[in-house]
Amino acid sequence: MPAKEEIIFKGLAASKGISIGKPFLYRAEVPNYNMDLPEGGSIIAEKEIDDYENSIAQSIKELNKIFTLAKEKLDDKNLLIFEAQLSFLFDDFLHAKVKQRIVNEKRTAFEIFKDEIKNLENAILASGDDYMRERINDVEDMKNRVLRNLLKGRLVSKITENSIVIAKNLTPADTILFSSRSMLGIATDLGGINSHVSIISRSLNIPAVVALKDVSFKINQDDLLIIDGYKGLLIKNPSTETIAKYERQIAKNRRFEKKLEELEKLPSTTKDGKEIRLSTNLEFNNEVDYVVTHFGCDVGLYRTEHLFLEAGDFPSEEDQYNQYKFLAEHIYPGIVTIRTFDIGGDKILPDAQKELNPFLGWRGIRICLDKKDVFIAQLRAILRASAGGNIKIMFPMISGVEEVIKIKSLLEEAKSQLKKEHIRYDKNIKIGIMVEVPSAILIADELSKLVDFFSIGTNDLVQYALAVDRDSSLVSELYEKFHPAVLRLIDMLVKSADKNGIQVSVCGEMASDPLGSLLLIGLGVTELSVEAASYLRIKRLIRLVNHDSARNISAKILTMDTAKKIKDYIEECFNKNIGEKLLRDDH
Repeated sequence: MPAKEEIIFKGLAASKGISIGKPFLYRAEVPNYNMDLPEGGSIIAEKEIDDYENSIAQSIKELNKIFTLAKEKLDDKNLLIFEAQLSFLFDDFLHAKVKQRIVNEKRTAFEIFKDEIKNLENAILASGDDYMRERINDVEDMKNRVLRNLLKGRLVSKITENSIVIAKNLTPADTILFSSRSMLGIATDLGGINSHVSIISRSLNIPAVVALKDVSFKINQDDLLIIDGYKGLLIKNPSTETIAKYERQIAKNRRFEKKLEELEKLPSTTKDGKEIRLSTNLEFNNEVDYVVTHFGCDVGLYRTEHLFLEAGDFPSEEDQYNQYKFLAEHIYPGIVTIRTFDIGGDKILPDAQKELNPFLGWRGIRICLDKKDVFIAQLRAILRASAGGNIKIMFPMISGVEEVIKIKSLLEEAKSQLKKEHIRYDKNIKIGIMVEVPSAILIADELSKLVDFFSIGTNDLVQYALAVDRDSSLVSELYEKFHPAVLRLIDMLVKSADKNGIQVSVCGEMASDPLGSLLLIGLGVTELSVEAASYLRIKRLIRLVNHDSARNISAKILTMDTAKKIKDYIEECFNKNIGEKLLRDDH
């Protein structure tokens, strides 16, 4: 029998890793109802309501079981996905409306509930908000769960062990349930790099490739697959040579991970003695112990919006103070840079108006300046926690001088209040701004006279500089952090900051990328704040690179006109100057 042809499918790399295995073809069944009336020709409202209440109770029972399993695997941030679904099932207003319509319209619970959820989905889609559109998946999962239980269908919770799941899409619940069966990887037709299946896959360290279009219809149960979560590839029936290549890479990755552990307490300096401050990004206090134990580094970015998302509203000053104080005390004597609420865009406010483009609308510092009482409460909480002298404050989404002047005025107001109340705080607390909007770079000389440091948020900088929605699969290929314009903007900012004696750090995804971190070091960035999962990899890169060589590489790429030329050149430089394929150790 002739060998099967090797076929390569290209999607979006959603979660790093490589696996080789057989597929499990998952077809999520959408419950369908026979609309014929029961014997007797009429609906018995009491029975329909009873069936409806039982289906809601069963759905809650299922989700609670999944939620319990998720608590063992996910951090608090990702647990919010399941809390959101449970919140729909506990919506008394929705249930009362469904039951009332069953009585009034003499229609089945299946029909009425499906109709009500359709109205809810239409309202969410009409909101035009990216965060709310993502909630459609939560609503759809909840709807299908209730409808299946109305029909007394069976919950598919198990897959073939050690298989690569192939599906049109996966819900968060599917992903958690299937992960308990030693899932080797996930490949889906739909999804983006920030969809729920991608986020959970990264948390579980399961290789994932999404946005593969119609791949679920092109895979057979007897195929052999390779999933490459670094390059965003799914390879069907790989050749003997391809299998051997990937097996070598898997073995190399395992050796590489063990080597990284040896770097934990070593200094973050280049081969020629240049110190590059390496800090980590944090979002939840339960991550602190790991950072202190393994890295002993500063926190270059502490995101505070999770406090809002968990509470469903702005948290009190006292709740914030307790969180910030805990963080400062545990990281001490390390520095903690606390970013004020960066809400809006993909994180919707309860009282937000519909915006056609929320990422260009009411978000970040704009909300804080409009909600002065909320902003003052957060500033007071941060100042109170700063008494130990190891906190800095950072403000997001700054586009002009006027915003910084208003911020500093409100900060002085908060300080004045605390002084009158005889509450201690760091009178010399440092303040900085997130540089994400190109206008801030163009007026960096003026901004440097008002703040103590700059921190580049490369995710949004790329989005705003290139006018590309970073979460849209339709234009994902245009979202390019190595675009020459992006690198030249960063170069402009660093030169302006250096001239004015201002420190520049980078806390966006570019800092966690080996190629990106090399370019940033060469451009003169002296601090990188990275996700904890990337910390040791970037430290290894720093210790292997020569600072002067990095500067020469970055000077050269500033003359190039395409991202491809830039990436090809920097990889060539690594292989030539370091004597090993550093950038291919993990992909």
